[in-house]
Amino acid sequence: MKYFLFSLIIIVLISGCGNTLVTQGAESSVLSPATNSNPFQTVYVAGRNVNLRQGPGTQYAIVGSVFSGDSLLVTGEATDWYKVYIPDKSLFAWIYAGLTTGAVLPH
Repeated sequence: MKYFLFSLIIIVLISGCGNTLVTQGAESSVLSPATNSNPFQTVYVAGRNVNLRQGPGTQYAIVGSVFSGDSLLVTGEATDWYKVYIPDKSLFAWIYAGLTTGAVLPH
């Protein structure tokens, strides 16, 4: 009988080991998803018709163009240039930072 009770207690204790205690008030921070899962800054095209380049400079080939108000995701940067991703075109390219608004190059 002692062995049976001891086994039963062990089973009850083990079955509760995987549960996590969440205190009241912490549920929202523990259970809710992140509000902004996008790690990239968004910039907006300020120029009228702006060329997108293969690299950070005018010596690189033009790979596309964007228009005033278009939004781009900054994925990298070089002096005076942003490497951007254009979701609508599934394209990575470079744009001159002076023709955008909404992000600041680090100094």
